[in-house]
Amino acid sequence: MPALAPGLKAFAALPLRAARLFAREPGSTLLLARMGAWVVALSLLVKLMPLPRAMALVAPRRAPRDTPHDAAHVQARLARLLDSLLALDFWVFTPTCWKRAPVLHRYLALEGIPTRVLFGVRREGTDALAGHAWLEAHGRPILEKTPPDYKVTYSFPHQ
Repeated sequence: MPALAPGLKAFAALPLRAARLFAREPGSTLLLARMGAWVVALSLLVKLMPLPRAMALVAPRRAPRDTPHDAAHVQARLARLLDSLLALDFWVFTPTCWKRAPVLHRYLALEGIPTRVLFGVRREGTDALAGHAWLEAHGRPILEKTPPDYKVTYSFPHQ
């Protein structure tokens, strides 16, 4: 039961955090709810079908708008919102890269910012592998604190 306590505490604080966000950024509240729905959907889809099929279902179906002039600002805002949602660390809302990258890919594409989701692995020590998922735009990683040093094993969409 003690393992549930931090998650329940975060969940209990959710209404207050949502109210603060709504007061600061009313337009972001609906966007955050939509992002949350896609995090839930992706979390369920990867349990029911292969990753490529789940990724295809999360990717937007409609044509994106033109790339915005303030693309860096749009990228930072969307990443900040999704990261705050995943920071809840409750139920499916966990700060994991394999959820972050596809959902950000979706919302960046809808804003006219084309990206690819890359999954990679690297050796950690002598017998352990570490994995990571990240976004790439124009051949370079975006929204990463440090450049990923992984061997790419899968990309979406394929190039």
